[in-house]
Amino acid sequence: LLYEFLVPCLCIEASYPQRDSLRSKRCPFQEQPDAYGPELWSSVRFHDYSTGSKDQMAMALSASCPLRPRATLCWREVTAEAAPCHDVPNSTASEEEQVYTLDKVDVHPLLCFRFSYGNSSHVECPHRPG
Repeated sequence: LLYEFLVPCLCIEASYPQRDSLRSKRCPFQEQPDAYGPELWSSVRFHDYSTGSKDQMAMALSASCPLRPRATLCWREVTAEAAPCHDVPNSTASEEEQVYTLDKVDVHPLLCFRFSYGNSSHVECPHRPG
């Protein structure tokens, strides 16, 4: 069976070809740690949803799996994607309809969102240059 990403919500449904036959659905990846890794984050689309003001950061998510990750702020010392991102204390974003918002923030290109779900996390920097 072909699939684009190995994600926890990837399921298999089987049934007989007769009309109104019993259907059987299995989601074998829900308990697999690999399903919560890089492919999960590759399946998510991140959109900068900030209003353009200098004191708000907002990101919208669209994902193939119904996720509700935790979002906090972190700070990178350099713009390189591989650079570590240090957590900013007391910076949990509020979430409403897959839009994560933090108000009263001094917006900076090295200030990023860290999204955490299951056993993994992903960093998105909406205001990075270029």
